Amino acid sequence: MTDFPDLYAFVVHLHPLPGSRSPRPQGQGAQALFLELVRQVAPDTAAALHADAASKPYTVAVLPGPHRNLVELRISLLRTELFQPFVQAMLYQMPGEAPLQLGQAQFRLGDVIGTPAPRGHPWAGYNSFVELATRARPAHTVALEFATATAIGQGSRPDGKQRLAILPDPQHIFPSIAKRWNELAPVHLDLESVKAAAADTLITRYRTEATTISLGKGPQKGFVGAVAYELPPDPEQSRLLSLLADAVLFLGVGMKTARGMGLCRRLKDEG
Repeated sequence: MTDFPDLYAFVVHLHPLPGSRSPRPQGQGAQALFLELVRQVAPDTAAALHADAASKPYTVAVLPGPHRNLVELRISLLRTELFQPFVQAMLYQMPGEAPLQLGQAQFRLGDVIGTPAPRGHPWAGYNSFVELATRARPAHTVALEFATATAIGQGSRPDGKQRLAILPDPQHIFPSIAKRWNELAPVHLDLESVKAAAADTLITRYRTEATTISLGKGPQKGFVGAVAYELPPDPEQSRLLSLLADAVLFLGVGMKTARGMGLCRRLKDEG
């Protein structure tokens, strides 16, 4: 990398305390834990992060997995100035071994992983908006893994309820990532060009299923799984969607990415 990172993804290991309730990670609990960690070292920053915004400059989710004695909390930071408070929060937490609350369960802090696989974690890493845009290259296909419940908002129905797309349609997925990019990145993308490229993109392979996530006010519908997309033959359109596929590791996709939804990454096997 030649550009200073402004995108970070960490995987935080949480170990249940003896006698604590069984972990039942939920979206709002993961967000609350992250904000409480930041509040302990930077209360003004935590208050700003908690405030309503067009697009939250972070994502929080609990990684799915069969772990019985470990919860993996995945946090991405989408502004450079959030890195120092987060690191301070981790250092502040370690000496005292004070319990961390996630929902009704208590944990102790374990490893904090910020480097990608193979030496780190497949959901960890760092990059920059500028570097991603500079290094993006055309591709014939991209494959995406949707690890937590994903849903794309599609406006409201006449009764005021939100309309949701819970299928991995490229015409929903890629414009959603681009919208979030434009809300946070210094270099904007032409949304109409993204929509045109997505309209010429095909699903070639998929393995998905419907799921729900608890956000405190009842279950939220979404989908999880893996999908391979055949990108347009036009090199510039292909490069544009390839860029978004790289960026989604940090940005997430769809609604409520700060509360456990829309955790997504590009897979290496795209054949």
